[in-house]
Amino acid sequence: MSNRAAGGAGSAGGAWSPLDFDQEVSRSSEGRRFSRDGVRTLYAAAGGSGAADVVRLGGDLLLSVINCVLPRMTRWHYEPEEALILLRASLSCEVTFRGPGLTPLVFNRPEVTLVCLPAGLPLTVDISGGVRQQGIVAVCRASTFAARYGLRASDLPALMQDALAGKGAVGRVASFPMDHRIAALVAETIDTRLDGELRVLQYAGRLAELVAYTLDAMHHTPLLRGTTGHVLHRRRDVELAHAAMARLEKNYRRPPRFADLAREIGTNQNKLKAVFKEAFGFTMADYCLERRMREAQQLLLEASLTIAQVAERVGYEHQSSFTAAFRGHVAMSPREYRQHRAPFSVPLGQAKP
Repeated sequence: MSNRAAGGAGSAGGAWSPLDFDQEVSRSSEGRRFSRDGVRTLYAAAGGSGAADVVRLGGDLLLSVINCVLPRMTRWHYEPEEALILLRASLSCEVTFRGPGLTPLVFNRPEVTLVCLPAGLPLTVDISGGVRQQGIVAVCRASTFAARYGLRASDLPALMQDALAGKGAVGRVASFPMDHRIAALVAETIDTRLDGELRVLQYAGRLAELVAYTLDAMHHTPLLRGTTGHVLHRRRDVELAHAAMARLEKNYRRPPRFADLAREIGTNQNKLKAVFKEAFGFTMADYCLERRMREAQQLLLEASLTIAQVAERVGYEHQSSFTAAFRGHVAMSPREYRQHRAPFSVPLGQAKP
């Protein structure tokens, strides 16, 4: 891939493959290796802030873990020599991909996006300066994507199969808002305290988990699993489901009445319940309960709050109601859960033979 920087935030270079780790390392004057196959670039010296890691995972995949602010807009020009799969999971970003005959791909909100990039398509990538760029970006050779994760073509969503076979349209194959699982995965990956080869090992595992979540979402989202005709017909339904999910994610501790939520996003309650269940595989009530119970489990294990305080934190006015809901979900009371699931460790120096 040919790569030239604009705006003073990179260095000029010749043509190379997007999977050429050594060239990616050499383009950054502020980069330092933290492992055999990992380099970290710090941006403070150039007037920005934060850092970005680039890791080579075999000869067919390059992974970037990004949490930085560039001092100014940076432009890179790419010419992929082979078909690529680009997977992005961004908490914060402002990046635009442009190419001949390609509708600009704009990444500027928290979302997961999977893009198919054919061989030989010149691309210009603009990365805004002064904006927090925060997320995980993986570029993989399309021909090895499925085998890398032990998958067969039949394990992949139909649109993914078409993309890998070169039958799909250039551009986004999948795009959907982040749910709490992926947001937590990205945040925890960015904040890793591991170093050296252990960090590379962790990154590889987190990427595999992100791929699994992405493919699962593609399987279960109507927009992504229907025929072309159904995609156009049901786009509105999918938008409604994601709009409801976004609001519930912010308010699951004290969720709004579903009739009010439906009215707020422009539909009726019965329709919203139906499209939400079809899109995500569970009801809105189940989602809110699961999120409250999972947060309660974490708070109970931290042992810094009383059970009454945990109940209040996750949205229950009465401890008795919380206890009944928790027992029904976890099959033990909050007190029993704290007793039997609390972490147990013995310092090595005090361990008995």
